[in-house]
Formats: sequence, structure tokens, C-alpha cells
Amino acid sequence: MRQVVLAFLVVALSAGVVLAQSTQSETVKLSVTGMHCDNCVQKVDKALRGVEGVKDVKVDLKEKTAEVALAATSVKTETLVKAVSDAGFKAQLASAASSSTKEEKCACCSGKDGHKQKAGTGKDEDCCKNMKKADKKS
Repeated sequence: MRQVVLAFLVVALSAGVVLAQSTQSETVKLSVTGMHCDNCVQKVDKALRGVEGVKDVKVDLKEKTAEVALAATSVKTETLVKAVSDAGFKAQLASAASSSTKEEKCACCSGKDGHKQKAGTGKDEDCCKNMKKADKKS
């Protein structure tokens, strides 16, 4: 009888370990360009959460990153990048990110009146505020 109970415990413990390993989520960190305000953050967050297999999303405006916890390991990075792109922003794996000095259309106001921002300048947060000030003067 002891051997049966012991065997049952070993099987149950083994099953628990296998189940725990299969439910661990992988985290992917993306570098996102074109975010300038909380509205941009919400758009990126919503786009990533819309991808099947995404468990959780944390978008950081200051760091220009998105950390995506995946419930399924079958989710491809390309799918996440495409979701961000479809929302009007650019994304790539954070390790592959490089600082760029080219100008880009402002993603949150869609480049209204030819408005552009310099990528990687660290002044992106002010872009829409400056545009709104210019609109009020007009």
C-alpha cells in the first residue's frame, strides 16, 4: 500500500513540474519609436494586447519600450512588430534597436501640417505640446 501511495505522489509531483514549466511565460522587449504621449502608449498597448497569445503588456513612454509577456511560446516577434506597425508606430527587438537621427512623422498627430520629430532626440514628449502651442497661435 505504501508503494502505491508513494508511486502516486511521484506521478503527481512530476505532473505538477511539467505543468508549471509549460505555463511559464516568455517576455519579449520591443523598442518602439513614434510614441509621444499617453494616447500613443494606449494605442501600442491595445495593439499588442490584440495579438493572440499575449498575456500582459507594459509600455513605457520614457524608455520608448514595450515589454510583452507571452502566454504562448508560439507567438512570433514579427507578429508583435506588425501589430505595433499597424497601430502607426515602429517597433523592433530592443536588443536590435539603434539610435537614429532621421526625422519621422509624429505618430500621435499623424504629421499634421508636415509636423515632424527627430528620432532619438529625447525631446519626443514635447512634440505634441509644441504643435498644440503653434495651433493656438494660428
